[in-house]
Amino acid sequence: MVWEVLLYMYILYSPDWHYRSTMPIFLFLYGAGFATAHAVFRYGVGFKVHYVVLCLLCTPRMYKYYIYTQDVLAKRLAKLFLGTLLLGSLVGVCDRVFCKEISRWPINPQGHALWHVFMGFNSYFANTFLMFCRAEQRGWSPKVVYLLGVLPYVKIEKPKSQ
Repeated sequence: MVWEVLLYMYILYSPDWHYRSTMPIFLFLYGAGFATAHAVFRYGVGFKVHYVVLCLLCTPRMYKYYIYTQDVLAKRLAKLFLGTLLLGSLVGVCDRVFCKEISRWPINPQGHALWHVFMGFNSYFANTFLMFCRAEQRGWSPKVVYLLGVLPYVKIEKPKSQ
């Protein structure tokens, strides 16, 4: 999860980074350092707080890309990203808080499994939206298209000179 957000940070902030070669190195070292510390010390709440802080650092820039994007389908990807994030978070919190009560129901909705489903889609929509943004940054004429009319992906047409 942390590696994914570090990738988001690279995509979102690299156009304005003054020393471009240092950003990927810094993000890699940061991620490796955090992964090592997490493996040794087993952060529980600390991991979640760290993840939320990293996500909050991405939010203003992602919003900037959202408002500057003219493509309606790309904006829909960003809305799907936000919607699945909110639904996944709601399901995850409810599963944690009401676990004992829910487990007594005749049919268990499997909140943790639903959290994984929503967060998986969340990750996909975020990556796809940011792929669109990155392709726009590079001048590659991206388009959002749908596989079988259901699954959105980004089709990129690079200029011949690249």
